[in-house]
Amino acid sequence: MSSAPGLSAPGLSAPGLSVEELSWGHPLPGSGWRQLFSGFSLSCPPGQFLVVIGSNGSGKSTLLNLVAGTLRHSAGRIHLGGRPLHKLRDHHRARWIGRVMQNPLEGTCPGLTVAENLRLAERRNRPDRFAAGFLNSAFGGIHPNGGDCRRYCELLGDRLDEPVGQLSGGQRQSLSLVMATLGSPDLLLLDEHTAALDPRAEATVMALTDRLVRQLGTTALMVTHSLEQALSHGDRLVMLHEGGLIGDWNAAEREHLDPASLRAMYGVAIVAPQSSSATDGSSAS
Repeated sequence: MSSAPGLSAPGLSAPGLSVEELSWGHPLPGSGWRQLFSGFSLSCPPGQFLVVIGSNGSGKSTLLNLVAGTLRHSAGRIHLGGRPLHKLRDHHRARWIGRVMQNPLEGTCPGLTVAENLRLAERRNRPDRFAAGFLNSAFGGIHPNGGDCRRYCELLGDRLDEPVGQLSGGQRQSLSLVMATLGSPDLLLLDEHTAALDPRAEATVMALTDRLVRQLGTTALMVTHSLEQALSHGDRLVMLHEGGLIGDWNAAEREHLDPASLRAMYGVAIVAPQSSSATDGSSAS
């Protein structure tokens, strides 16, 4: 599948993300309680591509789930631009957020064609038309017309009539990525979205990720276990440990790091010296 020349950036940068004084914990098996986040704060300026790393249990995916609304925090605030995400219903929050999961099988309908999946994603991102067109959407509205197909061909090439279930993992994840960005979301959440791919497919999907984020001006938050990815993608890199922020580097500062140095920091529960990226508004408690 090809790149996505049919998508164009909006006139203004997408609103930034602000997480303030966030608290969240969960019960432990048997008995007890683990308080993962306590008074945690982090901000991501408009249009910034923020990469999040950390050891297992550090809170990376939990943070993504809290921002997405999959998990509910016990205290704190999450804003996207001027919108309080923590107060919105799921279908309202979905208007502003695109998400790509780790498993290429999630987020797409294998029995439908590539074009039909794109059409469904496009209808989902037009909530103002959803109520009036519900029956049409459910019974036949997924079939794109000639104009739709021409646009989709610009996005993903000429495989529009192929059932998604016949695509490779990398092709399917590329489709998921385009579907998540069709409505030009203000925030793109990427939850280890290349972890299940082979190295060649991973490189293809990451190149498409970089291209879409830049074209759209979308604020993006990517969780990854790959230290190589963390050092070569995004505008800023942060490291979590047990629900706290222990490292924060902008792109220039990241140039002085390597996988070995990052790996040595895992589990070191000492907040790193304040970097120049703090001027972007990041903090942790």
